[in-house]
Amino acid sequence: ALAALAAYPELACTPGPFEVGTNWGVYDDIFCPKEATFEFLQNVLDEVVAIFPAPYLHIGGDEAPKTRWKASAEAQAVMRREGLKDEHDLQSYFIRRMEKFLHTRGKRIIGWDEILEGGLAPDATVMSWRGDAGALQAARDGHDVILAPDRKLYLDYAQSERDDEPSGRYPVATLRAFYEFPMTPPGMDAEQTKRVIGAQGNLWTEHKRSFDQVQLALHPRLDALAEVVWSPAQGRDWNDFQRRLVPQFDRYRALKVGFSDAAYAVETKAEPDAGGARVTLSSQTGFGEIRYRTDGGAPDASSPVYAQPFQAALPLDVVATTFFDGHPMSAPRRFQVQTA
Repeated sequence: ALAALAAYPELACTPGPFEVGTNWGVYDDIFCPKEATFEFLQNVLDEVVAIFPAPYLHIGGDEAPKTRWKASAEAQAVMRREGLKDEHDLQSYFIRRMEKFLHTRGKRIIGWDEILEGGLAPDATVMSWRGDAGALQAARDGHDVILAPDRKLYLDYAQSERDDEPSGRYPVATLRAFYEFPMTPPGMDAEQTKRVIGAQGNLWTEHKRSFDQVQLALHPRLDALAEVVWSPAQGRDWNDFQRRLVPQFDRYRALKVGFSDAAYAVETKAEPDAGGARVTLSSQTGFGEIRYRTDGGAPDASSPVYAQPFQAALPLDVVATTFFDGHPMSAPRRFQVQTA
């Protein structure tokens, strides 16, 4: 909305001027519920409808502060005219009005779970992002649901606690957590579960500001989510999925598609002792076999397999990689210690 107001300040409740947001944030400046606004939005949506033939159209509807509406004579006049008790009712009026317009164009709306506040048409679909509560309410109210909870399916969350993990939001959302995502939210009965029509992983690029970062955030967690959504729960197997990631990683390399190896990157710990150091190697998943070298060279499929902690003299230069069936699952990671 702020981007639109920067170009069309007359659609705001205050005179502006406005600047397009360049960082993450929830901004007070939103569309003023005046007739010019609805005419503008309908014209925009008519162009969108002409381009996309699908039956659904996502209208957003989330994170709309009421600050400007509370101080706006125009917004307050709309509330009096329509008999609305507060600004939350005004948002519902706004959503319902856009929904009715899109019905005339043969479209069903999808909106974030905030659109539940104030009631919806029966064919509206709710995309639940604030945990499970929106999904549960929508299903109980008879609406179709798309699961998109922020801390579980947002792809801009970090994938590990490693020092070389790209920047992102926390807490960590691991590959395994994506694979084990439940398509039936807790508290939803069998009949309500029928309302869950899918799930969506979201990636917000204010946290991933280059295409390389986007690719690392997407893959392979998107592979995991695809299998969760498109496969029956009883047919999923975490270890089998990991085995099938091996050729998938090869495909990514061949196609020059970036992917994260955080789930398989080797973590090295060295505890000082009388002989130098006691070295422990591990990975996030424990899948495959860790091969290593202590001469500073990169390990290959014939290098020693790590089986248990080992003694090493200082200075220490360990390079380790996770392999499965002779294929690397991670890039080599180096760990060096000069003196105790």
